[in-house]
Amino acid sequence: MAMKPSIPHAISARSRKNLLTAMKDEAFTCVKFKLFAKAARRHGHAELADLFDRTADHEYLDHLAMIATLAGLTGTDEQNLSQAIEGESFEIDQLYPVFARQALEDGDLEVAERFSQIRHNEAVHRVEFEEALAFLQTHDLMLGKA
Repeated sequence: MAMKPSIPHAISARSRKNLLTAMKDEAFTCVKFKLFAKAARRHGHAELADLFDRTADHEYLDHLAMIATLAGLTGTDEQNLSQAIEGESFEIDQLYPVFARQALEDGDLEVAERFSQIRHNEAVHRVEFEEALAFLQTHDLMLGKA
């Protein structure tokens, strides 16, 4: 199934690339600000923590959401699950094994261990997404939607 664009016209390849880059930056900024807020609270600076939280929410709810809509990030539930499985598979099969190996080569044992642990977590996520997709497809077949 093709993903329906959320805007009435096609987006150029360059604009799509820029939208994806902006989404990654906005998502990273949101998470970073949430971590800053947590640290500020730990340091006893509640007002600073609130500032970081408000800004993080703005980055996510306004900027990231708007950009994701323009990029047509989401599709059907099946498409979203397939994309999630593909992303988790990349992390499990390519990203984290290489990062863990390189960290070991560099003598960064704690970093290597964390990458291995994350890889394991991603494998659990992939299985959960695969099970959800299988359930959705079976359920849709039983309801005559497929």
